[in-house]
Amino acid sequence: MGFLSGLFHSRDKPTNSTNGSAYRFLFGGSNSGKTVVFDLGGVLVDLDIDRCTGAFRSLGMDAVADLINPYYPAEMIGRLEHGVISFHEACDEMRRLSGTPEVTDAQIAWAYGQFLVRIPVAKLRQIDALRERGIRTCVLSNNNPASMKYIRRMFTADGKTMDDYFDAVFLSYELHELKPSEAIFRKVIADSGVIPSETLFIDDGRKNVDAAQALGFAVYMPAPGEDFGHLFEEITR
Repeated sequence: MGFLSGLFHSRDKPTNSTNGSAYRFLFGGSNSGKTVVFDLGGVLVDLDIDRCTGAFRSLGMDAVADLINPYYPAEMIGRLEHGVISFHEACDEMRRLSGTPEVTDAQIAWAYGQFLVRIPVAKLRQIDALRERGIRTCVLSNNNPASMKYIRRMFTADGKTMDDYFDAVFLSYELHELKPSEAIFRKVIADSGVIPSETLFIDDGRKNVDAAQALGFAVYMPAPGEDFGHLFEEITR
């Protein structure tokens, strides 16, 4: 059976043009030269925004809790994820905003870490299976150093490390760019050598997938909580 050729036996062909491009990518010939680029939060990492905002409120940082956005970082969180300020500088801004000088950097890291729930082992094994079939895998994420410590630990759930799952990990604070800017995608293309027409980008932010699609990437935007493993069923059997 061809590359995902049996997928629509039990599913209707998608009519959404954004997610439809993922299916065209998956049907398009051999796996050689193909790459899948994953977002982290909301795609590989399960999120709980209420748990995160509740943690900040428990520290008396209601004003910071109001800034938490699972898609597009705001104010000092945006500057942190852009790599413009350090984590300590972001914490100082949060303390000033909320009038809580007694809250430590470690407590803020804990509160933000409450956003991150788990990476299901099934998703880790799907990535493994893609790599076994010759498909390159990468990450492109708006993120920050404190959260990445939690996330890297989550990638050990199946006895490996994050680096075992990906050919490259592109993080906004290291690239000094944020999705959905064209510049961050241009840097990924230049640094990794991926060919947009041979690359599937999976992200849960509409602006992000639109930006990638405008540059020629195949894209898929999973719904909140969706198990998108059906995309890879045929090639990982």
